[in-house]
Amino acid sequence: MNTISIQLNRNIIKQTSCVVLLLVVSFLMVACNHPGNTVQAREDTTAATVATAAGTPAAPPSNFKHQTANVNGLNMHYVIGGQGEPLVLIHGFGQNWYMWNRLLPELSKHFTVIAPDLRGSGETDKPAGGYDKKTMAADIHELVKKLGYKSINLVGHDIGLMVAYAYAAQFAPEVKKLALLDALIPGVEPVWNQVSTTVWHFGFFARPVAGEIVAGHERAFLTDFWPQVGHVKDPFTKEETDEFIRAFATKGATTGCFHWFGEFPQDVKDNHEFMKNKLAMPLLAMGGEYFSAPFLATHCRLVANDVSEVKISGSGHWIVQEQTAQVQKGLMDFFLKQ
Repeated sequence: MNTISIQLNRNIIKQTSCVVLLLVVSFLMVACNHPGNTVQAREDTTAATVATAAGTPAAPPSNFKHQTANVNGLNMHYVIGGQGEPLVLIHGFGQNWYMWNRLLPELSKHFTVIAPDLRGSGETDKPAGGYDKKTMAADIHELVKKLGYKSINLVGHDIGLMVAYAYAAQFAPEVKKLALLDALIPGVEPVWNQVSTTVWHFGFFARPVAGEIVAGHERAFLTDFWPQVGHVKDPFTKEETDEFIRAFATKGATTGCFHWFGEFPQDVKDNHEFMKNKLAMPLLAMGGEYFSAPFLATHCRLVANDVSEVKISGSGHWIVQEQTAQVQKGLMDFFLKQ
């Protein structure tokens, strides 16, 4: 745990500059009497092209297409392409389905790849509730069923890691292999308490007013936040930066995405129940050298029996963009191994 403490403290120091930005943004909100975001459900269910007030979503590789399905009471946007067994990729905070775009061409040679926008983000609906990871996992499970698949391979990064764990815990017989990328599982100690009580943004993001404070300032917020948990300078391309900001600026998304953090207390309760039965499927723990690699494999062994590990060298939290080749190799080796 000493290594974990040193790394976490280093990240906390890096993150303090964000507090200044948020105080400035808070002042601007009050001064401008900014109205709160409202939630607006989308009605189209076959989106070959999807447009929002924030602009047109980025295009996936040519063998992929945008789609929308009504699942678990909401319209969920996803991209799908490739051939073979289904592989579901779940994004995290500050990104959307497009975080996987660099990996889609190679993965789609071997798998039918499905990359959704989570509840509350991008082109998926942003309802008032349902942001506990158990429910968010059920969203994706309903999508998988609607697409006609009985079992999947599953990957989750950041918040997506938490959703992927909740999926595997609820629907274990339907998950062949599980990869958890660079985050931690709510309620799994001792790491959860150490992180959740010392990392400033967990507290701010969970506040009910956080979405209103950040709405209208998405670019300033994200471009300041991303480096605080990264290691490689400017890991995102201009296209990635623009797409992540566009998705975060869709109507209601700042509030929706921050709800993911507001539901952590419920996630802890749910995970304490899930942990009573350890996962049996092969699990890959993949962490960045300067973020979760020091603890992630040990952390995952508390909830799963068959854990292998890949440490992404030279990377902070944004491992897919910071060290794309390493992540691609780690995932391909894991999911193609018989």
